[in-house]
Amino acid sequence: MKIIFVEDSACDSDLINYELKRSKLVYTYEIVETREAYESALDIFRPDIIISDYSLPSFDGLSAFHIKQKKYPEIPFIIVSGSIGEENAVELIKNGVIDYALKDKLFTLAHKITRALEDAERKKQKKLADDILKHQYEKLYEIAFLQSHQVRGPVATILGLISLFDFDNPNESFNTDVIKYLQEATISLDKVIHMIVQKTNEIHVV
Repeated sequence: MKIIFVEDSACDSDLINYELKRSKLVYTYEIVETREAYESALDIFRPDIIISDYSLPSFDGLSAFHIKQKKYPEIPFIIVSGSIGEENAVELIKNGVIDYALKDKLFTLAHKITRALEDAERKKQKKLADDILKHQYEKLYEIAFLQSHQVRGPVATILGLISLFDFDNPNESFNTDVIKYLQEATISLDKVIHMIVQKTNEIHVV
């Protein structure tokens, strides 16, 4: 697990690390204090979760959250604050912050991290499932289109040509043309059938 800590206090980051390691979490981390360092860490370090102080001298947790939302909305984000206030906490949660922890109750942080990562994994799996269903729907739609439009043309042509065939006079010269056109229509139908088979095979390929 990789964690970004948005924190300017070495003492606070040490306390957080102490509490997380005491909770048997295994992770690597980077500590950032500025917007520039934070954006760089998002792109290069690619964290699994972000733990951010609510306010820093040159940066703040809410700004860090909005930056993350624009670039990597799937990464869970937890605010850690000495005194955030219930009203601010509710507003943060409404805006999409996954959770918050008070600095005098850091014993709750490990559980919140675990829960946030589990929730992120569920969302990831749901998105994968939704993508698969979307892919399958698109292929089924293509198959339905081929069956309702592309198949009808050659079939109608074949039926029409059969009605023109002179069965009473098989040696009629016109029948030669009919057979030629029947062959062309059959080849066309065969191509459509191959396309349908191909689209059917693609249903389970994402």
